[in-house]
Amino acid sequence: MTTYRLGEGASLVVRVDNGPWQTLTFDLHSFDDPEAATTGELAVAIAVGLDGIGAESDDDRLVLVTEDTGETCVLEVSPSSTAAAALGLTPGARATGSGPGSAHLTGAREPFAIPAGASMTVHVDGKARKVGFGDKDADWTAADVAENVNAKLRRPVARATGDGRVRLVSPTQGVGSRLTVTAPAAGDDVPDAAAVLGFVGDDAHTDPYRTEPARLACRPAADTVVVENLTSAPIELQLPTGRCVLPARGRIVVARDTAADGLLSRLAAQGAVRTSPERNT
Repeated sequence: MTTYRLGEGASLVVRVDNGPWQTLTFDLHSFDDPEAATTGELAVAIAVGLDGIGAESDDDRLVLVTEDTGETCVLEVSPSSTAAAALGLTPGARATGSGPGSAHLTGAREPFAIPAGASMTVHVDGKARKVGFGDKDADWTAADVAENVNAKLRRPVARATGDGRVRLVSPTQGVGSRLTVTAPAAGDDVPDAAAVLGFVGDDAHTDPYRTEPARLACRPAADTVVVENLTSAPIELQLPTGRCVLPARGRIVVARDTAADGLLSRLAAQGAVRTSPERNT
């Protein structure tokens, strides 16, 4: 059975998706033997002490696992983790999920001086909701903004990052997961909260898993001519459109521009071929 040796004050410092760092200091009294902590005991401590992170056993070895999934999900371990060595983690260890993730946008750094009456509209997976920020000028933190946005949208879309930014994350994954933040209409005379928060330009829209249909462009038919072989032997033609063989006494239809090719012109001058406008019947 795999065991881990924990010392006094052993701590694990981790974060998910650039969120706030979380510190779990292991309570050695919760282990039967802190110098031989089991995978099961550590998994319980991690599940209770950390948000968005759990643990599982892989061949009896402890594995830290995020609750979120997808290629946009990132799990990091801080070099300040005093329990890292005991758990077999390298300083600054980092892992990413796999598979389609969720659309996300990250704004500017706090504090945010948001004027009275400011608003913006958050479009989540195609559904729009206006978000207002009160009737007084105020400085907002990223956590305050996230709480306000989530209250207006009635679902956890916004979160504060560890460096004081607002991160918006779609609740869906893969195709259809998209986010857009728009300013108030120009004629509304309403202060723009999106600009204050840094949701402008490329940072105001993302549709990372957009799909497109198969397309075939239909163009008007080009003017065509008929090329007729006047000889009793096949003629090999190297045309701009590629190689083709014109059978004895045979005919082919080509674009007018192709008929003007030097080879066809020479053959026509020699009497080997004849060109004439194609007739529609």
